[in-house]
Amino acid sequence: MATALSPQQRLQIYDRHLAGETLVSIAQDMGIHYETARKWWRIGRLQGREAITERPRKRPGLMRTVAPAVVERILQLRQQHPTWGMPYLRAQLLADPSLGRQQRATVPSLATIYRYFHDLEDGPFGRRRPHNKVPTTPLIHQTTHPHHLWQMDLKEKCKIEGLKNRVTVANVRDVYSSVTIGSHIFELTRNSPSVTLADIQGACRACFADWGLPDRLRTDNGSCFTGTMSQTGFPSYLTLWLTGLGVIHETIAKGKPTQNGCAERYHRTYNSLVLRDGPFDSLDQLRKLSDDTVEFLNTKFPSRAGDCQQQAPLEAHPEAATPRRDYSPETELEQFSLQRVDQLLAQFTWQRRTDRVGKLSLARSDYHLGRENKERVFDVSFDPTDRHLVFRSIDGQIELRRPARGLEADDIMSIEESQHRRLRANEKARAVTSLQ
Repeated sequence: MATALSPQQRLQIYDRHLAGETLVSIAQDMGIHYETARKWWRIGRLQGREAITERPRKRPGLMRTVAPAVVERILQLRQQHPTWGMPYLRAQLLADPSLGRQQRATVPSLATIYRYFHDLEDGPFGRRRPHNKVPTTPLIHQTTHPHHLWQMDLKEKCKIEGLKNRVTVANVRDVYSSVTIGSHIFELTRNSPSVTLADIQGACRACFADWGLPDRLRTDNGSCFTGTMSQTGFPSYLTLWLTGLGVIHETIAKGKPTQNGCAERYHRTYNSLVLRDGPFDSLDQLRKLSDDTVEFLNTKFPSRAGDCQQQAPLEAHPEAATPRRDYSPETELEQFSLQRVDQLLAQFTWQRRTDRVGKLSLARSDYHLGRENKERVFDVSFDPTDRHLVFRSIDGQIELRRPARGLEADDIMSIEESQHRRLRANEKARAVTSLQ
């Protein structure tokens, strides 16, 4: 790319041509295009010699068509008010009395302002999430006995020959013994287009009734497993339910399906043996084939898993047929420990902002902190001693306590009923930014 001519070079073109030298010879001598030499000669002839040196070069970039005073004002407002959002900053520009009418007409679009600061600053608009403290559960890398770790995963929205509606299958596998714990089929309809937390709870109950409680259950981060955890920082009711039963809920890292490899690989086997074996006359026929296939794989078909040594999983690991921890839906309340749930919740800290009437939401429940605390940011924690939520302002000057709602044993054990309560619009965690 050719470099810009210096003011001295521009004057040289003007003076040499004024002395009688042709523009062609000047351009050849200076190694520039003829039109460039002609342009600077015409500027000097029409506007005077001073215009050649004082003429600024057009500003490169997104703001080249914006009045300099507007650009200067944008930078000034950004420096004075770093917490302003770009829509609010632009509205201030359009209403700024210090800018003339013609200058305000050059105020750039919102997208241009965003791109301008992206080029000017390092990550100016990174997603500002509230500072939730979310404990992590490390993944175990080596199982030592049957039912030490189950992996659960969904094969979603499968088209089945002969059936009108698509289905989603929840496959559960025991990592140590390679036993297929269960393959639960959910029909997707207009009213039920996806699998919910309540569906997964029902599938888990069926697995627990047949095989007992595992030590750990590993899933991905789908909403049917973790709820709104990624947005709100609050654990799903499924996680709380498993915790109450003494089952550790592991979740794999984002983009790491190999951490759930046992279940992922089984999808392929299940797809070829069951889902593609149609046509089927009814959903019950598909479920019957699924149950028969799982039984055959567990008891008769030689597994290629290393620990099975070419035997069926239950032949190689007969101890897997005996539950290590018994479970019965009828006695679930006796096995459920709310104390374990409280110990988990006590490890979290959530950050929420109250609305214009001093209300905020957490875990599908609204908490009113008073109009005097409107539009204020609070750190929220759970106190297991009295099962209260503690709301502390980030400056430490205000501390309020409210009884925790929606976190009783009945709420957690009945996810289907809990889901009927509508998720409030401000349940999702808001970024801690000033109002625009």
